[in-house]
Amino acid sequence: MGSFAHISIAGYPIQSSKNYFHQWFFKKSDRVIRARLKSQRNSVIWAEADSQELDEEETDYLYLVSATALKRRLELAGYNRETLEREFKESIAAKIQHLEDLSNYDWATSEIDCRLQILRTTSLGEWLACLKVVIDNRLTSWRWDKHKQVFDDPRIGLLVTEGNWGDEGIGHETGFPCQTLESLAVAFLEVVPADAECVLDLTDLIGGGWTDAFEDLIEYTKDFTTFYEVFDTAIADTRSLMGLSANNPTLARLLYANVITAMETYLSDTLKKHVLNRPAITRRFVQSNDAFKVKILVSDIFKRLDNLNEEIVKSIDMMSFHNLDKTTGIYESVLDTHFPSDLLPELKQAVENRHDIVHRNGKTVQGNSIDVSMDDVENLICLVDKTIRHLDQQIKEGMLDDIDE
Repeated sequence: MGSFAHISIAGYPIQSSKNYFHQWFFKKSDRVIRARLKSQRNSVIWAEADSQELDEEETDYLYLVSATALKRRLELAGYNRETLEREFKESIAAKIQHLEDLSNYDWATSEIDCRLQILRTTSLGEWLACLKVVIDNRLTSWRWDKHKQVFDDPRIGLLVTEGNWGDEGIGHETGFPCQTLESLAVAFLEVVPADAECVLDLTDLIGGGWTDAFEDLIEYTKDFTTFYEVFDTAIADTRSLMGLSANNPTLARLLYANVITAMETYLSDTLKKHVLNRPAITRRFVQSNDAFKVKILVSDIFKRLDNLNEEIVKSIDMMSFHNLDKTTGIYESVLDTHFPSDLLPELKQAVENRHDIVHRNGKTVQGNSIDVSMDDVENLICLVDKTIRHLDQQIKEGMLDDIDE
């Protein structure tokens, strides 16, 4: 069946698309995640909830701006009352010509003459007044049979039932005489309040798995990033193993090393995600990494760009994140994220201990055995968790910094 995205102004849909969306004049910074009751659904777009579900909450994923903001964006792009007037006249003229051609046939009905009369004598202002009635009363083609006895102005009937005026159709619920979605929006903005909501609704697309356009915002609204949650799960698993043999030094050393591994995984995955998905961070990484400081022919630029992500992944995978001097430098230069300086000395010692546990069978260079108890594991967990939380908060706060770049 698929999923739909909807653009609406003052709650009235002006365009829909199936299984994809066009961002149109909305920006990433316009995104909001908003909870509401099912009883507050926009019934012009969504089916009404069952009576027993009316008090349940559901979440909308929206690009949302005011009518004033959208009107300004359209104006700056060259769409205004003047362009609407031009499209209106062209659409009316084309429709009149079409109906006049039909009226020459023997089977032509009086309805054609009636429509011709309306088109020849009605101004843009009068059409806009009728459009306001349609919007205010939520009149649609599929509701028209229930309401047509109440609204006797034939222009309202045409708005609801006539369909698109553009050659290719612009996918809206009114028959307003214009040819582009932009001019239709201008018409709507002429008759709705300045603070009316203009919305690109991706709720259905996100629910259907057709887009991840809100992934960063969803993560931003949570207490921690997804990679912290992965780290936290690994730590929980480590703690669950600590009780299996509380006085087993071999198990304690293994768990001690595992805590450092969980930290390194967080550091690697976090860096990789942001470098690969945020152009500004990609640029900072490439410019600061010696692996990319090579001369290339101009003719090879696009080939290099095509393979850039693959090269970035290889570069990050080759990094030793237990080398905290290099890791702190990368995080500062690329992600503008700083390790807690007061914890670094103890953290470096723990990383060195982990190295000796893994590579020297638990002995130092001098041959001394590294004694690790479960208390040491717990202390390390607290140290690493405090460090990762410190980093994660900075990462989360910076997620939306380059949102409209």
